Amino acid sequence: MAKVILTFEDAAFAPVEVEKGARLTDALDGPHSPVFFGCRSGNCGTCLIELDEASSKLAPPPDDLEKEYLEFATPTNPRARLACQLTAEVDMKLKYLATE
Repeated sequence: MAKVILTFEDAAFAPVEVEKGARLTDALDGPHSPVFFGCRSGNCGTCLIELDEASSKLAPPPDDLEKEYLEFATPTNPRARLACQLTAEVDMKLKYLATE
């Protein structure tokens, strides 16, 4: 099966190689990730991230529920996403936003 690389803006965290199509909640669960997950259903925003420009263009688009949350939480950031709603379809560079 094809692999996808997830890298982080925070250099303290090493890139993670995962199966293409893996849910980010599974791929980034644990100490090797700067992303935290709370509800895992797109309601709490603890996993709010920003994708780099290239990743943002290639990642699957948000569904209506995620769009609604993002319009409320980050109306001026078109690259913001909820990691719990994403699957790893392409290589992605992530910046964790929820603590900002």
